[in-house]
Amino acid sequence: MARRRLLGLLAVATALVAREAKAQQLTDLPPPTGSPAVTSGVEQTRPYWVRSGEHRPFLAAQLELGMVYYRPTLQAGWGKPHYEWFGAEGGTAVSISGTTLYGGLRGQLPNIGLRIGARYEAPFAQRLLPRQHQYDRLDLETVKTPHSRYLSWEAEVTANWPVPGGSMLMVLSGYHIDAQIEGYNIWEQNLRQVVEPPWLYRARLGYLAHVGWLGSMRVGAAAEIIGIPLRDTAAVRAGPIITVSLTHHLQAVGAIMLVARERDTFGIRGADMGQLGLVYRWATGDRFAEFP
Repeated sequence: MARRRLLGLLAVATALVAREAKAQQLTDLPPPTGSPAVTSGVEQTRPYWVRSGEHRPFLAAQLELGMVYYRPTLQAGWGKPHYEWFGAEGGTAVSISGTTLYGGLRGQLPNIGLRIGARYEAPFAQRLLPRQHQYDRLDLETVKTPHSRYLSWEAEVTANWPVPGGSMLMVLSGYHIDAQIEGYNIWEQNLRQVVEPPWLYRARLGYLAHVGWLGSMRVGAAAEIIGIPLRDTAAVRAGPIITVSLTHHLQAVGAIMLVARERDTFGIRGADMGQLGLVYRWATGDRFAEFP
């Protein structure tokens, strides 16, 4: 039964990817972007961190390395790191498209989390976009407007809960983008949408089938809606998600959200491929520290 469910999920994910790839120009494939703040939903707590130490003050790190990006995140708080804690976090992201800085507060329980914070985006080449009803990918290449820089204030709730054969996941995010420049919209680097500031929201729902010992491999699919109230539009994306525990501290993760519906015509450039890499977690007071 578990094998049939897994094969069915993989077949659906493959069909989604194949259909989108056929319809788009793969030369427009977006580089993996995103900040430590952006959540895919595969970041579920693992059994190891329950027994890695007592509740305590701690310093912790999460280091994510992909093919063309690097995202380190540092955390300081009280509790069981990477499992049940509250405190502060900060991080940066460097990719071929730009740099990101993030800082905020986070509270985490085994099945639910809350964060609030601020993210500063400094893309290398992206410009502000003149306001219009609809955009295509060529509109994003303008060089006649000022460079895009902006600050995003964010709040997010994440949750996951067990269901037969695996778990459901949910991510609800709200954004207030501080970049109101008369006559211009911005290209939001992480959610890959043209936004008329300040408001933006995202809601994601997905399912992960648990495979192997204690769910060491989790594979499934998710769908999300991204709403842009002042443009009176929303985008719908869907795609496969996967995470594999390689050691107690190292995971391989992947999440690809392909465009299913949107007013603009960005093609595959509007897809979210911001998480394709390896994630290493570390914390002070870890009873069984190892690398990797």
